Amino acid sequence: MKYLITFLLILLFATASFSKGFKAKNSDKQIQAIKLESSINLDGNLVEKVWMQTPISSFTQRDPVEEQPATETTKVWVAYDESYIYIAAELLDSEPDKIDVSLARKDSWHDSDWFTVYIDPYFDRKTGYYFAVNAGGSLGDGVFYNDSWNDDSWDGIWEAKTSVDNSGWKVEMRIPFSQLRFSQADVMKWGINFKRQIKRNKESDYFVMVPKDESGFVSHFATLEGLSGIEPKQRFEVLPYVSQKAQYLVHDANDPFYTGNQYKTIFGADAKIGIGTNLNLDLTVNPDFGQVEVDPAVLNLSAFETFFPEKRPFFIEGGNIFDFGYGGANSNWGFNFGNLDLFYSRRIGRSPQGPLPDNDYADYPTETRILGAAKLTGKLNESWSIGAVSAVTERAYSKYTLNNSQDEFEVEPLTHYGVLRTQKELNDGRQGIGMMFTSVNRDLRTDALKSRLSDQAYTFGIDGWTFLDDEKLYVINGSVVGSYTSGTNDYMIRLQKQPYRYFQRPDATFMTLDSNRTSLSGIYSRVALNKQKGNFYINSALGLISPGFENNDLGFQWMADRINGHTVLGYRWYEPDSTFRQKWVYFAHARTYDFEGNNYQNILWGRIGGQFMNYYEFGLVGYYNFETFTKTLSRGGPLMANPENYGYELWASSDSRKNLIVNAGTSFAGDILGSEAFSGWADLQWKPSTQLSISVGPEYQYYHEKSQWVRNISDPTATNTYGTRYIFGNIDQDLLAANIRVNWTFSPQLSLQFFLQPLFAVGDYSNFKEIKTPGTLEYEDYGTNGSTIEYLSDSDEYKVKPSNSDTPIYFSNPNFNFKSLRANMVIRYEILPGSIFYLVWSHDRTNFDDPGKFDLNRDFRNLWNAEANNIFVAKFSYWFDI
Repeated sequence: MKYLITFLLILLFATASFSKGFKAKNSDKQIQAIKLESSINLDGNLVEKVWMQTPISSFTQRDPVEEQPATETTKVWVAYDESYIYIAAELLDSEPDKIDVSLARKDSWHDSDWFTVYIDPYFDRKTGYYFAVNAGGSLGDGVFYNDSWNDDSWDGIWEAKTSVDNSGWKVEMRIPFSQLRFSQADVMKWGINFKRQIKRNKESDYFVMVPKDESGFVSHFATLEGLSGIEPKQRFEVLPYVSQKAQYLVHDANDPFYTGNQYKTIFGADAKIGIGTNLNLDLTVNPDFGQVEVDPAVLNLSAFETFFPEKRPFFIEGGNIFDFGYGGANSNWGFNFGNLDLFYSRRIGRSPQGPLPDNDYADYPTETRILGAAKLTGKLNESWSIGAVSAVTERAYSKYTLNNSQDEFEVEPLTHYGVLRTQKELNDGRQGIGMMFTSVNRDLRTDALKSRLSDQAYTFGIDGWTFLDDEKLYVINGSVVGSYTSGTNDYMIRLQKQPYRYFQRPDATFMTLDSNRTSLSGIYSRVALNKQKGNFYINSALGLISPGFENNDLGFQWMADRINGHTVLGYRWYEPDSTFRQKWVYFAHARTYDFEGNNYQNILWGRIGGQFMNYYEFGLVGYYNFETFTKTLSRGGPLMANPENYGYELWASSDSRKNLIVNAGTSFAGDILGSEAFSGWADLQWKPSTQLSISVGPEYQYYHEKSQWVRNISDPTATNTYGTRYIFGNIDQDLLAANIRVNWTFSPQLSLQFFLQPLFAVGDYSNFKEIKTPGTLEYEDYGTNGSTIEYLSDSDEYKVKPSNSDTPIYFSNPNFNFKSLRANMVIRYEILPGSIFYLVWSHDRTNFDDPGKFDLNRDFRNLWNAEANNIFVAKFSYWFDI
């Protein structure tokens, strides 16, 4: 590690000369907002008197030819009254018949002719909003944070109209001040910028153009002046809803609970309250967190949890304010490490965690009802931001029957979840410091729940950044977090055995399993250096996470007991040549150790890619990992050697302006033992009309793995492996899947989305064996050296007599054949701004016949003939702006 640090410091000083000429300057452009004297008829025709005044019209290309004047003229006006800010634009076009007027659902970004306004109401040069309209009238919006990162999960309620004629197209936008957060004053200054996209030219024009080798975006905005006398009303929005569900599920005909759960009616409401003009308070009572799109089916043969993104609007909006650990830098690399997910909102309202007693039938809830939740987000002033969440989930019970007797059992306790996040920027954003606190408190009343869940869990972290030079060329950011979790001895044993920890490892020498524990604590820390701009690039980081660190009660955790460092060097060519419009090359080295000093990663990595003159793109990634150790392979057993391994991935994409777009790729990985993996994927998108888009994404994967874990079996005669036999096998696995989507937009307010995912995954195990010598690559194959193995077809299991024991062991046949079909259709109709009607159909079916044998025709028939679940939901929500 010391060599990595020395190399990093040498590079830092050696590249200091690159900082000259890259000084980031705020734009000196100014725009005067016009105070309206009469009302605006929002129709996209620009006939009002205010639009006859002198417009803004100097736009510069960023693509395809940076710093050249825009090929077409764009005229923009900004006006306002006491309630709204208005943006109007006339987008002249010498070929108006080639203007793209395709339609899409809100925030469904696609290549088209777009006009976008960017606004920084706090004038903090770091955060802002964007509002986009295409020539067909489709809308998109979102927020900016960390100067250049954006998030389209924010949904503002605003309006826009467009018109197309023989001179080009026009747009009028009306954005309520109540939808924006800003520091109110008698006279205000905001940051502002505009962008125009011309699809046929692949052209992006900006009023303030930030070069590709520069850093930041919001910090370069022009200044909007003239906003005075604005007294927006106190924001108070209420969004009540009613939802009706009908579900027809696979069930036992004698199940006494099925009929009572088929039809459910749910009422609830969300509310938004503006606290001044800076803060926003979101409240929800009995929220409907039913998702409008199903999670995709996945096959997970690892010991780790699968991460699914949040899809519930209450948690999505403003979610970026809870990001932690990488503020200030415009790039963040992980290399088997990374910043923490301290707040994984899907923990709130997740499926209950408690077990059930023996039963004949059970009515087990699929989610935990959220009794109420509140979220506060915004800024206290131009430099202080704040975010807070408080949610309470109910005590959940599962009804069950046993021998014709019915009872209920508690499967989830009453729980409070809390999050507090603040951040302060200093010295015009050159430094920043923040903190984040999370808490989970449960009222545990049963022994079953006490053995599964913590009673208290807390994390507290501090993060920040500082630029190293006046030009903001180099930035260092970092964080430190502490955790504390308490619970019963049984729960602490379970926590110590988690796959990212494995304290039960028989050869462990640091923080071994302690059955008397009633609490666990740990620390996480990371510091990173990033070069923000220029052709030459460097990113490097050092981090550690102690074995006892735990944040999984409200965060998402996949690592512990890890010390990691990496350095990335790169060069980006932004200037076109005879072949490429732009190209890039990166090289990296990373190492990972545990607190015992075992080396888990020693990787060389590289990536090259570019965009051709015809707008086709390609990328190639390759890596080589030297022989290291792994503690996860044996699932709580001893360390094993991880063989030298290598791989590559190649991908390419076609011109996204065309009606048929193709993205495709392939990858290969292998190791010196002969394990190998191959995958190929494609994504074909066809746009037969301006309203219809169809995409098909087939994928095929093949794995031949020679060290796939099967089972651990206690056996005192296995003296070489600490009294346990760690059984592995070869696996040949085929996976065939496809993501199929149909988006049909009838108007900007009415759309239909259809999603279909068939998935076939088949695993065939062979050549069973056990660990022979811990810490090496040595296994003992069953059926050799005096050992025997026999398949028992009646019980579908294997009988093994090891070479050093006369007592046989047994394990089940691990072959599998998982088949899944998931479908989801959503009709969305925005009756009025903010008032939406949904009609949703969800369908899924699975089948497990013929394990270990892959036959697509037979497997498809088996899946098609399987019983299916069908759920229908109608939901209506009405927006009251009180």
